[in-house]
Amino acid sequence: MKIGEILLEDRKAALDAVLGSKEFSRAPALAKLLKYLCEKNFEGRVHEIKEFSIATDVYGRSDNFGEKRDSVVRVEMSRLRKRLVNYYADEGIQQTLRIVIPPGTYAPEFEPQTLGVAIPADLPPIPHSLLKKYGPATAIAVSILLVAAVAVIVFRAPSSSTMPASQVRALPDRDPGVAAAIPHPVRILAGSSTDRLVDRFGVEWAGDRYFAGGEQNHWQFGGKEMGVPARTIRYAPDQLYFRSFRFGSFSYRIPLAEGKYDLRLYFSEVIFLPTEFGDGVENRRIFDVQMNGQRLLSSFDIAADAGGANTADIRAFSNVSPVNGYLTLDFQPVLSGAWLNAIEVIPNNTGRPLPIRIFTRNANFTDHAGNLWELDRYYSGGRQISDGEIVGGTQDPELFLSQRYGNFRYRFPVPPGRYTLRLLFAETFFGPHNRGKGGPGSRMFNVVCGGATLLHNFEIFKEAGERRSIEKVFHGLVPNAQGQIEVAFEPVVQYAVVNALELTSEK
Repeated sequence: MKIGEILLEDRKAALDAVLGSKEFSRAPALAKLLKYLCEKNFEGRVHEIKEFSIATDVYGRSDNFGEKRDSVVRVEMSRLRKRLVNYYADEGIQQTLRIVIPPGTYAPEFEPQTLGVAIPADLPPIPHSLLKKYGPATAIAVSILLVAAVAVIVFRAPSSSTMPASQVRALPDRDPGVAAAIPHPVRILAGSSTDRLVDRFGVEWAGDRYFAGGEQNHWQFGGKEMGVPARTIRYAPDQLYFRSFRFGSFSYRIPLAEGKYDLRLYFSEVIFLPTEFGDGVENRRIFDVQMNGQRLLSSFDIAADAGGANTADIRAFSNVSPVNGYLTLDFQPVLSGAWLNAIEVIPNNTGRPLPIRIFTRNANFTDHAGNLWELDRYYSGGRQISDGEIVGGTQDPELFLSQRYGNFRYRFPVPPGRYTLRLLFAETFFGPHNRGKGGPGSRMFNVVCGGATLLHNFEIFKEAGERRSIEKVFHGLVPNAQGQIEVAFEPVVQYAVVNALELTSEK
């Protein structure tokens, strides 16, 4: 059974088994905590699992709760992890699924368990070849010995005080043969010295690591050392990704398991700025990027690619694979220093880019077909609002509870290929029974993509009426030379509006 194939009812059954055990009947407070965490998982709201929400929702702490002065969540999470290990070593040894809460996170995960064999919570995944050759018990013993061997190697490694500072984080955290047995996401904030940060989507990012060379969060200009400017970056999914950087001539050697991945590189030009006469900043910074020795970006100019300074430039690539257990990225200056804000590597063996589904609300939502729609992102302009109206004509009325309106556009970073765009609309403001009143002609707008008009003088009310869903689907869209599909919503009468957007590969 693969992780992605674990059904909701199976996850719920795994939780029920734990809660009904003697181990947890003796610890009702921990049972309550586990139930809270797992229900967030079932509802597709893992991004809401944070120390503050656990403290207030589970332990009744006030809104003045401070993580630094009150460690209740961290203490109880440690107790919960130990209690789960005890359960699966005894009562739960025959369970097909086990619940694991990895150290450093609060989100529960559901993993297949070898029947009749207690597996330590921190044991890495067991290679299939070992299971097939030796059977579960011997394979687990061999895996435990591997962990012990790695621990000895790490313990005997030279201390960081004997190494140059620039090389300390260039070393892999673990042996990729053990640590990367199953493909897992890697997210790195270039230049960040913080080990762990969580973005507004509830996704965890690591600080800078696996690098060699370059400068961290400062650069030389006119003989002076400059720090990172605090600027607001347009089209940024989260400003967090652009608050640190690596600069100069540098490389990354990231340990990865065998498989296919999607790669995203995050850039923004914040040093060179337009003049007061309106001149841009093109041809001020140019560099090359190589991946595993092959040219990935040639004579790359962030500002020219993004269309200006202080603008997010996210380049996406699919079907990326490691070579000899590593993904190597080299950043080589041509004019001024190379620049990088963040790296994101996502496992994806489908052979096509992962879909983008955006819900114009600050929450994730799973539709009736099991598709995950994520928080609003990649936009510039417009405002987010909810009219509080329930929409008919759809199996997923929740997708229409909020909207982005105004004069705005989205920039979707995608690999080369052909894509289908699906736009969801509902008129919940204008209409005889809505608070905006009016009818036909009350709202008209255009939707433009890549210079082509997809919708001209579009009227939601005229085509669907009030509080009724309508969708428009467009095929064969191709990203521009900058690797983006840009969709602009232009008002004609009153404001343009959209409720949700879906972009899928046509491969």
